[in-house]
Amino acid sequence: MTKWIIVAGLVVLNGILGIGVYQRIAERPAVAAGGIGGAPKTDVTAVAGNTNGQTIIYMLDVNSGILIAQRVDVAQNRLDVISKRNVAGDLNAIP
Repeated sequence: MTKWIIVAGLVVLNGILGIGVYQRIAERPAVAAGGIGGAPKTDVTAVAGNTNGQTIIYMLDVNSGILIAQRVDVAQNRLDVISKRNVAGDLNAIP
């Protein structure tokens, strides 16, 4: 009796593992869109921080070197652009 319980358990386990492998093989790879309106994708680095009780998000476009600071306004459900700076131009000015 114990032998059949072990065999039945192994059959169930193999069935579960087989279903998992089938689902993994059947997955389609995710492909990102080229951007809004076919615009090229950009590489962006983002850092969030708190200043005077406000949440600020700093985003740097790696390709163009533009740094944008945005304030998160939770009460009105929006992002306000605080400042925009060309960091690449600043780095070129350093001797």
